Amino acid sequence: MSDGSIKEKNKPHKEWAAELKEQRPYSPCRAACPVNTDVQAYVGLIAQGRYAEALEVIRSVNPIASVCSVICHHPCEQACRRCAVDEPLAVRHLKRFALEKAADYRRNKRRLVKQTRDKKIAIIGSGPSGLTAANDLADLGYGVTIYERHPVLGGMLSSAIPTYRLPRETLQEDIDDIIAKGVEARTNCEIGRDITMNEIIDKHDAILIAVGLSESRALNIPGADVPGVLLAIPFLEDAAFQKKIELGSKVLVIGGGNVAIDVARTAKRLGAGYVEMVCLESAEEMPAWKWEVDEAVEEDIAISHRWGPKAVRRDNGRITGLEVVKVLSVFDSNGRFSPTFDNDTTSFIEADTVIITIGQMTNLSFLEDSQVQVDERGRVVWDPETHMSSLRGVFVSGEVVTGPGSAIQAVASGHRSAMAMHVYLEGHEIEGVLPTYEKEPIAQLPGDVADVIHREPRMKVEHLPPETRCSSFMQFEFGYDEESALKEAGRCRGCGGGAVVDTDKCMACLTCQRICPYGAPLVTSVSEIRSEYCQACGLCAPECPGQAISMVSYDVGEVRSNMSSLVGSVDPKRQEPAVVALICSHHVGIKGFELPDNVRSVPIHCTSRVDIIDLLKAFECGADGVAVVRCPAGACKYKDIETRVSARVRRTKELIHMLGMDAGRIELLQAVSDDGNPYAVVCADFSEKVKQIVLRTGR
Repeated sequence: MSDGSIKEKNKPHKEWAAELKEQRPYSPCRAACPVNTDVQAYVGLIAQGRYAEALEVIRSVNPIASVCSVICHHPCEQACRRCAVDEPLAVRHLKRFALEKAADYRRNKRRLVKQTRDKKIAIIGSGPSGLTAANDLADLGYGVTIYERHPVLGGMLSSAIPTYRLPRETLQEDIDDIIAKGVEARTNCEIGRDITMNEIIDKHDAILIAVGLSESRALNIPGADVPGVLLAIPFLEDAAFQKKIELGSKVLVIGGGNVAIDVARTAKRLGAGYVEMVCLESAEEMPAWKWEVDEAVEEDIAISHRWGPKAVRRDNGRITGLEVVKVLSVFDSNGRFSPTFDNDTTSFIEADTVIITIGQMTNLSFLEDSQVQVDERGRVVWDPETHMSSLRGVFVSGEVVTGPGSAIQAVASGHRSAMAMHVYLEGHEIEGVLPTYEKEPIAQLPGDVADVIHREPRMKVEHLPPETRCSSFMQFEFGYDEESALKEAGRCRGCGGGAVVDTDKCMACLTCQRICPYGAPLVTSVSEIRSEYCQACGLCAPECPGQAISMVSYDVGEVRSNMSSLVGSVDPKRQEPAVVALICSHHVGIKGFELPDNVRSVPIHCTSRVDIIDLLKAFECGADGVAVVRCPAGACKYKDIETRVSARVRRTKELIHMLGMDAGRIELLQAVSDDGNPYAVVCADFSEKVKQIVLRTGR
């Protein structure tokens, strides 16, 4: 990118029209995220190459963003409105790309947060929920100490999730952000062994229990208590901390959830020759995420469906396999887990190691001598509205009370518990003040709109081949390179960032209704732009004669406001003309912003957003020529914008001609091929044309 181009600023991102955006229905991706991450905003910033600002948007609600960039189950993608067109946007992969590109910026901005409050808080457990609460409370100025029984922070993230899915350096980026704020960490510290719960209560003004589900459930069948039968969590912990694990050549994993998949794939990487899973559910009923199941199958892990464990069989003290019984159904008529079996139909699966992965539970033995109550089922007694336990000042969050869930769901719980603790310590009532993440989404795409949206295949992410990835715990999934990421970000439809009408200025002139390619405006006494139809192309705003239309996702006057700093001081002795190029960024990222040195590039989401005033402003600031550069023919992500953009350029030509300037100083250009860098070629050709005009007419 040339020195004169708009560059990424190392400052926190300030959302345009943030208040208005919060008052409107959310984009479906944002509404689906357990912490309402503003996907539309950060993907739009990625598309413009503004990676540090994208990071700010991501981390504003998610302190374990790097973790989520590699392991999140991405409900945002399931909700993406592109599902009605082709394929959902690759949101998780784009998150990872932005975080990796902004890594240096992120590390340089780590700062100690001054402790401004005289209250001390203890957090027991350093999983997603505990880390989130620590982050939020440190930002509020509290002294925070984390107690973690493992030798490193991260809870189950570091002790159970295999490194081929979550590299420890990725997790460490998130942890370093939090610890840099002044959070104290006491690792290798188990409550009840190294310090009692009552001692912690005495030392702190508030306590958060965020211990998660750190123990595996056993299986009450004959033979399940013999050597060679392992439990999932201890097995994964031993693998995570590189302890020696005795495995046979044939490993059988009982269970069909995501943890079972992790166990099976880990056993494969530890050298097991044959790994099989046996589960109650059919392939369609398995609780594990489909993509994780597919990856396991790629790694030659066998899965036997609709069989239940009956007994572990032995011969001379050695495990020979598992006797299983046929499953008739897994759920009852109300959808509740209630398996039934055909006891007359059994089978036998050979194995010399069996790993039980049928669910997790928590260990609350450290509460035995405290006033924190545990119910008859071994669960902490708590109030979901306040996150407080039976003992005032002691709060709970995460899977220890919510049950099994995703990391990002635990983050949401951590935010709520941190706010509850803050409100409590401020002496206020908690009920009714905690954040809620249940938001109304924009409706799905109407069929007639989905039919006219340009189809673009989702950019694929490469994996190590199965035979390679099974030989080590190396991260098997590659991230996007810049070319792929920018192209994928360009697929976003910008849902929720579209046009809004100032009814005090609207004259119901029908201009917006006449020009909108998607039929979004509905005009009665004033215009209403329907969010489910609007594609945020921006075509309408420059056309509105009453300037009544603004956009949620960007400032329609941003280009003209920044034009002076963009053009900069123009050397009166310059040999080459000063040219401003407003370039469609939908595909320019693929080709790069490498333009001639005398060309100042302005990335534009689409040339539909360029106003006549923007073009005139460039000349006012000293530009010798202005180019509006469209993407190659057939590549525009929006429908029917060419005529309007051409008309604006044509009108600007007429205006500068009236001012005595050669109309050739402004042109609408189009990249003519996908080879090389057509943007640089057309800009260089235009620059030479402007140079000849300047030589002929003078400045």
